Order: sequence, then structure tokens, then C-alpha cells
Amino acid sequence: MEEIKGITYEEAAKELEIILSELEDDKISVDNLASKVERASKLLKYCSEKLNNTEKKVNEIVDKLGL
Repeated sequence: MEEIKGITYEEAAKELEIILSELEDDKISVDNLASKVERASKLLKYCSEKLNNTEKKVNEIVDKLGL
């Protein structure tokens, strides 16, 4: 399974939505289930890291501004 590179947070979130929809609608075969769950796991980690990094940067900027 490939690593998450070169995509935006929005693209990762959209892909997660698609995977979730496929799971809810039973559109994923048993043969593909493990790879889809693994991909979703990597996307979730990627999104979480992006959010945390963005929060840190925003807090640093706010601190520098003295707000």
C-alpha cells in the first residue's frame, strides 16, 4: 500500500468519505476489504497529522502576534 504523498487534506478527507460510503453500502468485496481498511487507516493518520501541524503553526503565529 502506497504512502500518502502529494495530496491535500481535502483530497484525503474526500477519499475517506468514499471508502466509508463503500463500506456502508457493502460495495467492497472481501478480497479488497483489508486494503481499503489499510488505506483508510493511513488517510486518517495523515489527516490527523495535518490538523495537528496546522494547529501548532497557528498557535505559534498567534503567540508571536501576542494575541
